[in-house]
Amino acid sequence: MTERMVVSEEDLYEILAFLFSSAHLLVNEPHLYGTFRLIDAATRLIGCALEGGELEDDKFLRQLKEDVDSRKLLLMTDEETYFQLLEDATREMAKEMKTRAVANKSSS
Repeated sequence: MTERMVVSEEDLYEILAFLFSSAHLLVNEPHLYGTFRLIDAATRLIGCALEGGELEDDKFLRQLKEDVDSRKLLLMTDEETYFQLLEDATREMAKEMKTRAVANKSSS
């Protein structure tokens, strides 16, 4: 695993603009929109990383992005399934972080 990955300057500004404008807009939006904006930002960041082509293994992130992107709009029509998406994505991310920590520990 690499220690560092650089996001392009253009991608950095795009994500920052999205995060700041989202924070501003959330002042007047329903509270659940915040969860949507956060997972949308996460998939945008994953997209930037995938486009950069610098990942040693992109399988997990590619699958996570596909899953979240395919289900995130359920917020508008099926909140229960949307909440399950949040739970699933959090669990999968935690499992991946644990796997990476173990691999990192054994390689050092």
